[in-house]
Amino acid sequence: MGNDGGSIPRRSELVREKKKDEKADRKNQLQAMTTNCSLSKRPLRQPIVSDALGRLYNRESVLEYLLDNRAFGDGSQICAHIKGLKDIKTLQLKDNPSLSKHGSRDSTSLVSGPEETEEARFVCPVTMKEMNGNLPFEFAWSCGCVFSAMARREMGKASGNVNGNGNGSGSGGLGAMAECVVCGQPVLSDDIIPINSQDAQVLDTLRSRMAERRRREDDERKSKKAAKKTKTKPKGKRGREEAGQEKEEGEEEDNGGCGPERKHAKK
Repeated sequence: MGNDGGSIPRRSELVREKKKDEKADRKNQLQAMTTNCSLSKRPLRQPIVSDALGRLYNRESVLEYLLDNRAFGDGSQICAHIKGLKDIKTLQLKDNPSLSKHGSRDSTSLVSGPEETEEARFVCPVTMKEMNGNLPFEFAWSCGCVFSAMARREMGKASGNVNGNGNGSGSGGLGAMAECVVCGQPVLSDDIIPINSQDAQVLDTLRSRMAERRRREDDERKSKKAAKKTKTKPKGKRGREEAGQEKEEGEEEDNGGCGPERKHAKK
């Protein structure tokens, strides 16, 4: 008997209750991450951006952090990997049409009251499923379009490109080319990023991709810089000599390749 005179709960009942509490906490956490800025913890407002790890931010909060990394107490722990605007992507989100009809919420805020938290402000433009943290959503880094993982799976089946398990692996294999399910632009499967993933393995993969993308961008920047240098003509005496030599070669071509001698003979 227990201290209250009732029956003592069995261990299986306690474990069941613990799992229910953990599931509820995880659900609440995902809902908060979907409706609030990961940096400022304020409700998300357009323009909304994401980083290479799929975290959501208010763009103004990221700008504030880049100007002063001490603006938010835990900013260096949350987004230390954001070094500039090239490390974030502005998201193309579709408004929930059911909210637009009756206008029950402020158009600039995802949440205006606890009684309205079940209805999400944004939906998948393909399946019309609500983006409320209950279903996995993704976005394409190249175009910024946001869609549900279910939409990518269904579109992949329709095109014969079956995969799309919602874990950030993309469709069609590593580095495969596909089309955005919203705008139709070509995207790499590596550029499909799950939003607010809680899977440690997926996050490790996203970090590796982020490092690879940065390395690729650095290589492209260096190659462009090197190409620009080769196009630039040297200045000073050497530059004038080379310019004069190019002029003489041009005159030879104009005179049938016979050089100055043929030109004097004509005179």
